[in-house]
Amino acid sequence: MLFLAVFCGFLAENLREHYIEHKREKQYIRSLIKDVELDIASLQNSYELRKVQISYFDSLTGLLQHGYENQLKDFYFYARHITRRIAFRYHDRTIQQLKNSGNLRLIRDNDASDSLTIYDNEVIKFLLMQQDAEDGVRMHIGRNLAGKIFDGFIWNETADKKMVIIKPVSNPSLTTRDPALLSEFEFAIVTLKGTLTLTNRIVEQAIQSARNLVEIYKKAYHIK
Repeated sequence: MLFLAVFCGFLAENLREHYIEHKREKQYIRSLIKDVELDIASLQNSYELRKVQISYFDSLTGLLQHGYENQLKDFYFYARHITRRIAFRYHDRTIQQLKNSGNLRLIRDNDASDSLTIYDNEVIKFLLMQQDAEDGVRMHIGRNLAGKIFDGFIWNETADKKMVIIKPVSNPSLTTRDPALLSEFEFAIVTLKGTLTLTNRIVEQAIQSARNLVEIYKKAYHIK
């Protein structure tokens, strides 16, 4: 009888622990879904902003190719976006909690666990690396070319008090007409535009991966 009582107590404790872990697992999954949904919104926002910049840099290269003398306000406006960084913000609060606490083991569904690992270690990591490459091109243009071509005072006029980019008030001019320097600048803009385009392709893949991840979570854990 004593053995049976101890055994039953052991089973009850195991069931209790199983119930608690299952409840924590589902809480983590709900939190992960919220994080990934925030990722999707951030990814979509960065995609749209990048599309706008690509169109601006298209216009900028058009001015460099076909003449900009009568459109220098536009020239400054488009160029001012070169240093305006666009960044996707990774919402990894929950996954970092899982890693740091050793609770990744709580996610027992293999598809959910594997998909999370791929999303975190491959999809997002690749995107963040591409963002760094994009920032490197921007930094090169800003540090090595823009200051040699644009008037700093006029450049300052292209951002209002809220740091929104606007067209300059005064009639602007460039500080150089050096064909070699302007050709190097044009090549750098084309490079930046190509980098932005590649980043957006990766963003599209990341959005699809994030949506698939949410679908897997909801299906595996019966979450509406």
